[in-house]
Amino acid sequence: MINIVKRELIIMNFYTLKWGDKYDPKYVNRLYGSLKKHYHKPFTLTCYTDNSKQIRKEVKVKDINVLRKFNTDRVFTYEKLILMEKHKEGVWLDLDILIHDDITCMADDPADFKMIWNYWNPYWAKSGRWYGKGVSCHVNSSFVKWNNPEWLIKFTNDNWNKIEFTYKSLDKYLFYQHARNDRLKYWDKELVSNYNVQGRKLPGKITIFNTSHKYNNKGIADDLVELHEADYRVTKLWESYDD
Repeated sequence: MINIVKRELIIMNFYTLKWGDKYDPKYVNRLYGSLKKHYHKPFTLTCYTDNSKQIRKEVKVKDINVLRKFNTDRVFTYEKLILMEKHKEGVWLDLDILIHDDITCMADDPADFKMIWNYWNPYWAKSGRWYGKGVSCHVNSSFVKWNNPEWLIKFTNDNWNKIEFTYKSLDKYLFYQHARNDRLKYWDKELVSNYNVQGRKLPGKITIFNTSHKYNNKGIADDLVELHEADYRVTKLWESYDD
């Protein structure tokens, strides 16, 4: 008698958010294409959005309003936190990132919550002497892996009124509230780069463009480019993910 053991197929679930008209559907479609090339296991990509037009059929589409548990626009991209209530584990990705190498091991990391530390942003010079003044932020949520971080979900729900009053973005909430208490884990320095800060090069596996702070903070005069505005070498690679 032959015993047949059925193995459950493990699928990695990636998530992204798209609302308004800052980024067109190409950003979603090419993000999917980059995962198809650089994540070497079965996966899904789900886009929470307010407009599903022209998004490629391989991408699952859901209404972003189901992530807006709290009726506020004060805490920028807090919707990412609500993903963790709806989905026990997964990876969230910002649209304005460029994946250009194998991220299989990153996406499969067992940490309960892992995000980007801004190694290119000198901590002591920008925040060490002025901690709590809101002058800088040293974490970035453009690429986050989570696996049921109950402590973060509970803290967020228990303290939402204080969070909404205090922090104007998800990253600032995570930095000032949780990084200082050593609750967060970070990707290794060589894995993630910042195109606009690090000489407009593509080291590592993932490159972020990180322009949101320019649009959401007054007086920011940095010369920042979006992914679609980058040099030909970058846009050619990005466009190759249409396939």
